[in-house]
Amino acid sequence: MGTIDVVEMKKLQLDILADVAAFCDKHGLRYYLSGGTMLGAVRHQGFIPWDDDIDIQMPRPDYNRFIHEYAHAYYEVCCWDLDHSYLCTYAKVSDSRTVLEENGSFGRQLGVSIDVFPVDGLPKDEKKIDFTVSKMKALWGLVVCATVKDISKRSTVRKIEITLMRWFYRLFPLQSYFTGLTIREAQKIPFDNSEKVATLVWGYGKREVISRTTATEYIKADFESYRFNIPRDYEDYLIHIYGDYWELPPESERVYKHHAEASWKTVSQE
Repeated sequence: MGTIDVVEMKKLQLDILADVAAFCDKHGLRYYLSGGTMLGAVRHQGFIPWDDDIDIQMPRPDYNRFIHEYAHAYYEVCCWDLDHSYLCTYAKVSDSRTVLEENGSFGRQLGVSIDVFPVDGLPKDEKKIDFTVSKMKALWGLVVCATVKDISKRSTVRKIEITLMRWFYRLFPLQSYFTGLTIREAQKIPFDNSEKVATLVWGYGKREVISRTTATEYIKADFESYRFNIPRDYEDYLIHIYGDYWELPPESERVYKHHAEASWKTVSQE
């Protein structure tokens, strides 16, 4: 297999994003860059130099349409809704010509990919929001126990929790059940009926709670050689997650965090 270096991997991810964005624009689906990808667009007009992944978010109704309607010759939507052997709580659009090894084992082999996160509705009451976010974090935490490979950098308490859950999964293989439960619980409150929304199946927890208008009103931002959607109120989103997002991290922290290794499939594997 031919090794794919980080420069080529970013190019492949960007190609996937461009195709997904074009599909969404053509079919009237709402999406926007999120997390470090949005930060990269605002601060660097492209990838954060030491970042090696792409994240987007979609309101749940659009996400559900996307995972069932998107089609491409070699880009594949991977999600639990379509394949219960896939253990992640959100979708990935994967380049089937490639193989990716990373610190996550999601029940099936993936290629170079981008992450697609659904955004779900929240209760009106602030205490109920806190409870919902905490409950959802606990649920997807169970999924992490089933999928994470290297736990050496986790806290001692978290290492114990993950180890115990792995023993539990050996006795009771309920990994897919917990993935599905997390996805179902996240959708209990309809997105379009909510004043506040959040990515509940993964992410930053309470820091990612935003208004529904932030998740649905967009402007275009430069990202490498393209222009993609980001929230009109992107500043509020970025401050919530990163604080002073214009301040660069110390040089010692400007390193790739995913340590993913990618390669091209051989002809016999395709």
